Amino acid sequence: MRPGALEKGSLKEALLKMIADYEKLSKLQVSLHYDWDNVDLDITKEDIIFRVIQETITNSLRHGHARHVSIDMLNEDFYIIKIKDDGIGCEDFKLGYGLTQMQERLAIIGGYADFESDDGFQTMVRIPKKKGEEK
Repeated sequence: MRPGALEKGSLKEALLKMIADYEKLSKLQVSLHYDWDNVDLDITKEDIIFRVIQETITNSLRHGHARHVSIDMLNEDFYIIKIKDDGIGCEDFKLGYGLTQMQERLAIIGGYADFESDDGFQTMVRIPKKKGEEK
């Protein structure tokens, strides 16, 4: 199912709405640096990117007890999404259901994510711009 926020607008608008909803319902502050204004993504990529960011913010709040999350969406050799929180992190990090599902979703579009649990938690996503540029 397509996220409702994406039905009514662009990816950026949907992300800003989702961020506003998180900030309204919790004490979490989210900053977004969006360098994808000239990026034209198909519906599948938009849906997956939205869900990955949504899952990461949820994890930051639920598991990391974060107060701030920064999201940097960069347009470089790959489409890059860097999400970092100031939460508690974890010493013995293992992929759970949510992160495994995130990896599976990204694989559909040739993307992948790396995770670090040092000084909070960080998710680094890389999505190829063209088919064949996968990892």
